[in-house]
Amino acid sequence: MKKIFSLLYVIWALGALFLSVSCDDEEHYTTSPHALLAFSADTVRFDTVFSTIGSSTQLFKVYNPGDESLMISEVQLASDGKSGFRVNLDGVSGTRFTNVEVRDGDSLYAFVEVTVNPRDENNPFLLRDSLLFHLQSGVCQKVLLEAYGQDMIVLRGKCFMQETTLTGDRPYVVYDSLTVDSGVTLRLTEGTRLHFHSGAFLKVHGTLRAEGSIERPILFRGDRLDNLFDYLPYDRLDNQWGGITLTSSSYDNYLNHVDIHSGGWGIVCDSADASLNKLTIENSVIHNVAGDALSAVNGRIWVGNTELTNAGGHCLKLRGGDAQVVYTTLANFYPWAYRGAALCLSNEHTPLTRAEFRSCLLTGYSSNELMLSHDSDTTLAFNYRFETSLLNIPADSLQGDTLPGGRFYQVRIDSVGAPVSRIANFPLIDTDIFYYDFSLDSLSQALDAGGADDARLFYPLDRLGRSRLDDDAPDAGARERGGRH
Repeated sequence: MKKIFSLLYVIWALGALFLSVSCDDEEHYTTSPHALLAFSADTVRFDTVFSTIGSSTQLFKVYNPGDESLMISEVQLASDGKSGFRVNLDGVSGTRFTNVEVRDGDSLYAFVEVTVNPRDENNPFLLRDSLLFHLQSGVCQKVLLEAYGQDMIVLRGKCFMQETTLTGDRPYVVYDSLTVDSGVTLRLTEGTRLHFHSGAFLKVHGTLRAEGSIERPILFRGDRLDNLFDYLPYDRLDNQWGGITLTSSSYDNYLNHVDIHSGGWGIVCDSADASLNKLTIENSVIHNVAGDALSAVNGRIWVGNTELTNAGGHCLKLRGGDAQVVYTTLANFYPWAYRGAALCLSNEHTPLTRAEFRSCLLTGYSSNELMLSHDSDTTLAFNYRFETSLLNIPADSLQGDTLPGGRFYQVRIDSVGAPVSRIANFPLIDTDIFYYDFSLDSLSQALDAGGADDARLFYPLDRLGRSRLDDDAPDAGARERGGRH
């Protein structure tokens, strides 16, 4: 019996010792003022956030780099949530958290969001808050929270039934698309910003008059202001919204200093009467769209001093009609999937009475960036002409100076054996982060390939306001290298 009691005593004593050690281990937290937390970011910043629309979620980590456990007595938002910032700490949402344990070598996840309250202000305004970490040692550490808020105007399923002017005072956020009724003109003044929600588009039955400036262009883009990855804003992705459609009843549209990008398409010009002006677009950009950047069926259009770049379809597609394109860059380095050509010309079911390209730059990844589509009806006109331009087409395709239906005058041919090297003509392009700037390299073949007469008559300044008349000859395309502002 004594042996049994002795054995039970030993078991009890060992158990008590184990519990004591366990409790001591669980309950011991250093109070040394030198034991500090580490953070993956000392400031969490949000890009511009529209008022009343919640932001994306930002993440940072809280580390205990020491060899002893830390107890955070309190974690709290300095504003107690009044600033609009919200926090989720390791799966728990709130504005204040108590007795948060971080064992040695361990970490916590902190997720931050913000919703901006309207202030009825035109300019962006800065919001600040702090997430405070009070340790048992009495030390307080903090992570700063910052966001720029922007009041905006919501347009939801809007149909303009009478002449309307939108201004650049505040951005517009478009849901469920916009429509301009037949016989109605929608005017956009310089600095107007239209942010379209996913799938939303602009359909014009009447007339669109968008007149921006170099300093304050008119913007058409998606409404995602955040990033997909740290290096990749949603604004550099395609297909973030729909695009612009000029229907068969829409004429006399004028766009100047307009930036259209990241859509499902750029501008679609539906079938028209080629004797009437359908579209004039100058000093503008249509970039990075899933479909065609600019397409027209039997339309009369003028494209000048403009960049049509990176399209999953074609940068410019003309099916019949009458088109003049002057000092324009057509470059297709679309990175996302299959892409069309920089330029597609067709007389399918409708005559191409004129497609004239002067002082243009036609380039891209493909060995031939000019696609020609002949209708089987040989009575339909198929007239096109290139003059004082740089073209990425095979040198032997010219057959002297002509192709069936076309004429080439004083053009330069870039038939580089490795077509991908053509992107080297634009040194500011960074394909790793999908950033495209079509400024010319100092060795580009487009230098001095433009026409002086077109520069003097139509565009003495390039798209960015630099002079084309300062050197021996202007450069082909929408940008002049090194000209004076």
